[in-house]
Amino acid sequence: MDNLFISQQQNQKEKRIFSVSDYIQILNEGLKGFESKIIGEVSEVNAGPTGHIYFTLKDDKDESILRCVIWRGNYNLYGIRLEEGMKIIVSGCPNLHSKYGFKFIVNVIELAGEGILKKEYERLKRQLEKEGLFSLERKKAIPDFPQKIGLITAEQGAAINDFLNNLGKYGYKIKFLDSRVEGQAAVKSLISAVEYFQETGGIDVLVIIRGGGSLESLQAFNNEILVRKIADCPFPVICGIGHDRDVPLVSLVADKAVSTPTAVTKVLNESWERGINEILFFEKEIVYKYQEMLRKTNYYLEELSNQLNRQFNTLFQKFEKLVGRFKSLLIEIGYSIKNLKRIVFESQNFLFENFIKWIKDSNDFLNVAEKQLKIFDPTRQLKFGYSIVYSGGKIIKSVRQVKRGEEVNIRVSDGKIKSGIKDIEGL
Repeated sequence: MDNLFISQQQNQKEKRIFSVSDYIQILNEGLKGFESKIIGEVSEVNAGPTGHIYFTLKDDKDESILRCVIWRGNYNLYGIRLEEGMKIIVSGCPNLHSKYGFKFIVNVIELAGEGILKKEYERLKRQLEKEGLFSLERKKAIPDFPQKIGLITAEQGAAINDFLNNLGKYGYKIKFLDSRVEGQAAVKSLISAVEYFQETGGIDVLVIIRGGGSLESLQAFNNEILVRKIADCPFPVICGIGHDRDVPLVSLVADKAVSTPTAVTKVLNESWERGINEILFFEKEIVYKYQEMLRKTNYYLEELSNQLNRQFNTLFQKFEKLVGRFKSLLIEIGYSIKNLKRIVFESQNFLFENFIKWIKDSNDFLNVAEKQLKIFDPTRQLKFGYSIVYSGGKIIKSVRQVKRGEEVNIRVSDGKIKSGIKDIEGL
């Protein structure tokens, strides 16, 4: 507004003349500073050809009216279907259109009055419950030992301090996204934050927290679009939104809902604390079993030592007996060796004498055999005019062994004669 006054003063000094569009532009620049929240009763609701909603907001005291428009995207975002007679609160700023005149541009709409808020809450709750969005079957389990935490809350709120102060020192990696959490105006910010984590991923669990509040202050957490966004998250969602009577719909659709940010930390810390307690328990068990094993081992070693002593004593006694027996055996062996030497000597003489006799007898036998072989040697008869006929390396003893035309070898006293068979005659 100050810029408008400054411009007006300058224009008056310079005595400039403005075009209509320039003047409207100057006015709208100043009107941006009049962003406000206005309560009133809805009348004359109409949808434009592009889907934008045009309506009139009426003061129930003096019938004053304010013509308003809300763009289609914002209208669909808040899930409120405007009807005549409905009491609402709108947030936005005035604007002067070059053709259609003055209108209030609405950015946020919210229901006014706890009664109508409660009625709309129950209607949407029944609808979503009928669709199964609150059923236990679709809820995802909170993973054990989570580390990568996505956090959505207001940076300047008390909730984040309670959350961080009570979160255990278990190596958590927190990806924080600052978001409005108060009233209907927080819807856009909350949806944008949830969409960011859906697109980027990389977290084990998503946490949405804020402090307690009235039904009016928790309107954003009863938004249908936000509820459906959370239902579609690929990772588990924990809600720690303080409430008195009516549980926010976001908490009903979440995979785990608790009443405070501190309670959320208990959910996250639970598996870590349980794991540490189990480790401590196992550590004590290991120490106890180790000590028990040492005690039993000492007992077994003592028993074994006693048994070894007894066995060694027995062995030593047996060893002494064996040594005495061994000495006796050595003496006996000495006597036996002397006897064996004598027997071997006598046997050697006996064998030598018999071996000489056997050699002499063998020579005599060979001489006699040689004389006999010479007498019966067939080649010896060759000198007297006899011959030996061979065929195929065999001596021919019968005419049946040869055939006409075959070659034969004839052995005579001074060589061999090769001959062929012309005829065969039997006797």
